[in-house]
Amino acid sequence: MRHIVIVGAGQAGSLLALGLLAEGYRVTMVSERTAEQIGNGRVLSNQCVFEPALRHERALGLNHWDGQVPPVTGIAFDAGMPGSADPFISWVSPLDHPAQSVDQRLKMSFWLNEFVARGGELRIARATPEDLAGYAREADLVLVAAGRGPQFDSVFPRDDARSPYSEPQRGITLHLVTAPGDFYQGVTFGLVPGVGEFFVLPLLTAAGPKTGLYFSAIPGGPMDVFDGVTDAARHLELCQEQLRRFFPWSAGAAEDAKSDGPLDFLTGRITPVVRHGVGTLPTGQPVLAMGDTAITNDPIAGQGANNAVHCARIYQRLILEHGDRPFDAEFMRTCFDRYWDYAGTRPGSTTTCWRRRPCTCWRPCRRRRSFPRSRTGSRTCSTIPRTTSRGWAIRRWHGPICGRWLSGWREREVGTTP
Repeated sequence: MRHIVIVGAGQAGSLLALGLLAEGYRVTMVSERTAEQIGNGRVLSNQCVFEPALRHERALGLNHWDGQVPPVTGIAFDAGMPGSADPFISWVSPLDHPAQSVDQRLKMSFWLNEFVARGGELRIARATPEDLAGYAREADLVLVAAGRGPQFDSVFPRDDARSPYSEPQRGITLHLVTAPGDFYQGVTFGLVPGVGEFFVLPLLTAAGPKTGLYFSAIPGGPMDVFDGVTDAARHLELCQEQLRRFFPWSAGAAEDAKSDGPLDFLTGRITPVVRHGVGTLPTGQPVLAMGDTAITNDPIAGQGANNAVHCARIYQRLILEHGDRPFDAEFMRTCFDRYWDYAGTRPGSTTTCWRRRPCTCWRPCRRRRSFPRSRTGSRTCSTIPRTTSRGWAIRRWHGPICGRWLSGWREREVGTTP
């Protein structure tokens, strides 16, 4: 029986571990925390998982929350100028299949227990680069899915050719709240040039359905106000203030909302980076990166969780196809290349859009008021060529994100996979 060691118990590592276990492999998973510690800890992230990724989870029998999680039924987009009461671009589109957002504390703790219940070997330890050599001696293949931190930078160095940024492009913050209002049951995305972006979506937590408020602020800009805030009530007040000031058309998402305390919000900054996917240990043994350890996206694009699922799916298929042959460096490069073929265009499109110049149509369009009416009575720029993709009406303007990125989201939802 071939032995696989996976360092990391997040979305990518857990799915691959459970998938290989089901195929008869001996699998050891190394996790820094127990399932109880994960479930009772601070919120890990905000994510929305679309149908192609959900299909893989269901195929492994891990769709524990179907019927409980609030369905994410569509995508709504609004863009407005600073100080505007209404957006000048506004549209909404249903998804062909509902997406889901499950609090990763709930999901990862359940999967970790499920891994043990299905016969996997779990080790609780904070693995170091030095530990990898020991794992490589005992196993046929070692994979590292330890997230986006610097823990394994010496093993998987930055790929400068594929990583245009050396510092975070946004200051991000998330707060999970209980909101009494009846808000749109989909992903609502707002954008204000020179300020940043805002997301809101329904999700399932251990305490029941909640609403996730997510802000992505241009560093040093007027919405970059969350660093150093440790009080949950004050953090929620800041969220409400930013909505009223910059996204008034979505302010209802947080009005009368309540926070459950300091474990339900987080603040940070993430630098998008692509690393070399195959590392060589001082002993000469190769190891393979996956998930965020391999490719760290800026979270504004909502790609991390979906990419992690597809990374696990791609790696599992290639491991099975490889049979009894050695898992050498060439095999590992093939795995990473296949993953890059799937995920590489996404960080490329979303990171290069940060460098685009703002569309010059904003001022003349505002001056001429040449905007046709949209879903909310707001106006959509008529000087921008229109693109459609299976029901999506997308105006291809500057947008971090509006055109190519949302088209990419649509490809995920439809299921364009290698």
